[in-house]
Amino acid sequence: MQRVIPALRVSSYSKALGFYSQLGFEERWTHQFNNGLPIFASIVCDGMEINLTEHTGDCSFGGLVHFYVDDVDACYEKFRRNGVPIKQAPKDSLGPDIRDMLVIDLDGNRLSFLTIRKLPNQIENAENELRT
Repeated sequence: MQRVIPALRVSSYSKALGFYSQLGFEERWTHQFNNGLPIFASIVCDGMEINLTEHTGDCSFGGLVHFYVDDVDACYEKFRRNGVPIKQAPKDSLGPDIRDMLVIDLDGNRLSFLTIRKLPNQIENAENELRT
């Protein structure tokens, strides 16, 4: 269960939802006090939830969220097929154990997708811990 849900500021929820849909996110719920007022919404993809908000006081544009995924290279291919502009293709910019990719949304929020590689000795150690 995800225990923390980050919020990102967006200028237009409808445009942002279109963008995030290309990444595989789906709308979970929205809240708006009245028509014409700002929207606060929840979107989800593969169990990862984020909030998008048009409210000026919630947060600022230019946020950063890290999404831990099983295969960042597969995400890259999916995003490319969906027409998502990629700021940084997958590479090992954070060291040999983390493969990462950067996408920037329509409002300048940075979305970092990461895959953590388990080295053979880390896998063996984890398996040993499970046995004890």
